[in-house]
Amino acid sequence: MAAWKDAVPVPSAQFDRKREVLLREAAASFNRRGYHGTSLTEIAKKLGVSKAALYTYVPSKEDLLYYCHAAAMDSAVESLHKAQATPGTGLQRLTLTLRHYLEMMLGQEGGYVVLLEENAMKPAHVRAIVKRRDQFEQGLREFVVEGIADGSIVRCDPKLAIFMMLGALNWSRKWYRPNGSWSGAQIAHALTEMLERSLSSAPAAALLEDPAAVEAAVEVEPAELPKTRRRLA
Repeated sequence: MAAWKDAVPVPSAQFDRKREVLLREAAASFNRRGYHGTSLTEIAKKLGVSKAALYTYVPSKEDLLYYCHAAAMDSAVESLHKAQATPGTGLQRLTLTLRHYLEMMLGQEGGYVVLLEENAMKPAHVRAIVKRRDQFEQGLREFVVEGIADGSIVRCDPKLAIFMMLGALNWSRKWYRPNGSWSGAQIAHALTEMLERSLSSAPAAALLEDPAAVEAAVEVEPAELPKTRRRLA
């Protein structure tokens, strides 16, 4: 088997790139089998390297889990900041955040774990992740409040609405398979369209019937936000 799955040229590979590959492989195993069902030996085998080689990039399996959670929160915060800097209604900015977040979560380079196994992590690591997660959720709730105020979102409890939405998005990391019928971008578009409709004060009459109809490279750009959502046949 090729070392590091041929993701980097072995003789001149950079430390950061190798660790990204490690996080991606570890996250896939953690999401699929859970923390206790995943071993460093298994991850090393899939990467085509020795278990000892992994310790060059992470001190322990627990630290590896923490780094995967931290990567997920980096993407969440990036998505939130992107939407906060974009003009639009509360509903449009909420949808932009969730879609961008999910596209990154399901992307080929994503080394993200979204189902927190608190008992497997050090208390300090749990506190750090929970603090960032709470800040992300608060930012999403503020979009809901804005949407209710500007009329784009129906009156509802913002906290409960965000719990529902993040539950749906995060669970997709468990069942999504890169070699399946739909790409991560297609799932992100279709799933967030459903969530958008659930809160919209003027819900679309129909939803996308097949995520495969979404162009592979679809991504909502900031300049597109104020426009009416595109209907894809």
